[in-house]
Amino acid sequence: AGGGAEAQGEDDLPDWELTARAPKVPDDDDDPIFTLALSGCKNAGDLAKRLPQEELDATLLEPRNLGVALDLVGVYLKNYEIDKADLVITRIVPLCRKRGGTWLCKGLDKLSAVRMKQFRAYDALVALKEIEDIVPFTAKEGWEFHDILYRNLAWCYSALDEAERCLEYTRKSVEVKRDCGQPASWFDIWDLAKGHARLGQKSEQRSEMKVAYDLCIKASEIHREAEQNDRVMLAKILSNIGEIAMGIGDSYTMEEREDEADPWYAKAEPWLLESYEKHTGALGPMKPLSGWAAGTVAHCMVRLKRYEDARDYLAMAWKVECTKDSTTTGSIIELLERVFGVMQKLEDLPGLKQFLPDLDLGLEGLRARGWHLRERDVYALLLQKASTAYLLADSDGSAGDGVTRALEALREAEKHLLNFLGIEGIQSFRCDQCGRTCSSKQELDAHMDRRHAGSRGTGELDIPVKQFGPQADANELLDQVRQSLRILEIAEKAQDGKGADGDAEPRFEEVPPGAPASKASQQAAAAAAEVVGAKAPPA
Repeated sequence: AGGGAEAQGEDDLPDWELTARAPKVPDDDDDPIFTLALSGCKNAGDLAKRLPQEELDATLLEPRNLGVALDLVGVYLKNYEIDKADLVITRIVPLCRKRGGTWLCKGLDKLSAVRMKQFRAYDALVALKEIEDIVPFTAKEGWEFHDILYRNLAWCYSALDEAERCLEYTRKSVEVKRDCGQPASWFDIWDLAKGHARLGQKSEQRSEMKVAYDLCIKASEIHREAEQNDRVMLAKILSNIGEIAMGIGDSYTMEEREDEADPWYAKAEPWLLESYEKHTGALGPMKPLSGWAAGTVAHCMVRLKRYEDARDYLAMAWKVECTKDSTTTGSIIELLERVFGVMQKLEDLPGLKQFLPDLDLGLEGLRARGWHLRERDVYALLLQKASTAYLLADSDGSAGDGVTRALEALREAEKHLLNFLGIEGIQSFRCDQCGRTCSSKQELDAHMDRRHAGSRGTGELDIPVKQFGPQADANELLDQVRQSLRILEIAEKAQDGKGADGDAEPRFEEVPPGAPASKASQQAAAAAAEVVGAKAPPA
């Protein structure tokens, strides 16, 4: 399918336990495709390394091999192996560009799909706009292609918070079919609903959102009859109905009209619960879409003030987010902040312990995928919040390692911030396209030649580059991290039976296991609680 069709939706896939970790990202001296293909075969791998780059390129440029590589990207996407899909598509897009024509359209199609899975909507938009420019036939000559292309462009604009452009391309998709004598489908009604919802939310027009709510319900009713076996797509429509209902409720809440907001939150609940059940029934609980659905239900439970239910759904969303192949630093930060908020409402900060094993997995996975190098400032922000989680989880003194673990996270955060800011003689060069940090200009140039050769510039797009998700003021964050380090180092010495000046005179009395937490632990928990605006448990 053309026009970025891979970027739309997920197929009904069998469930299996998500146990695979991220593949090792090849060095810039390695060839990504051959590294993947020859993994586990040392002799063949050594041979590939000895081959000149021209021979490797010529091998991949053969039509059969290039076609297989493109198909492989689709297979990796369907199996949620986003890292492998990224390595392959980044390697072969320059080769598709050399061949041009249909090959370039196919390569850009797959590239847009991968970038959307990585939450890189701007990069996906660049690829789709280039397809729109070079497509060799008109809409009347191939309405199906243009239908999918316009739909995916609308999706990109929606992800970039460009509501008007999203609605424009949604209408183009409908008009293409109408001009070719094709009737509008439930998909068109659903797309129009999402466009109206986004526009209503951005322009604060509740009437637009209510139009979207009714359209979405209509799309779900048609879909139930027309596509009875497509459970995943129906689950997505149902989720949108619930999300729009919550948005309408939020619009009343912002006006302090809670009596009118609460019925909309109550309307959202059954749609979201059915969506979650259909996602998990079709895909299993550990798939990314199931995790997203659990997080959406948690949003509804918070609005309904059912915090225990919110905690349970957040726990499911958290486990998926920290173990999935396409997670990002920002998405883990945002979910962790939601966890803090719910546990604070429950007055159960020590209950954060249940979230720590998955937090550790998430940090490990981000390091394995190179996120700690791509965006050192945001990764340092995550480490700061992880240190807070370690302290609050041990605020009752039951584990006894909260201060130690928090110090480890903060020291790592300090190193990343020093590197990011170029302080103390550490100089870094950052890739504008993927965010990778290199230690020299030569290393950055070699990286650009290997990873981004043949990429089209982004200056031709009609919208500015936007930053989404958590952002950090690196200088301010460094000051906070260093202040926390000073406080916790004093607490650590106190726990070890030494004073702040390092003497061996105990400053705090030892307590047996199970007894109330030490004053040092309480002080550390209080400092952490101040970070998240929470109240630490009393001594």
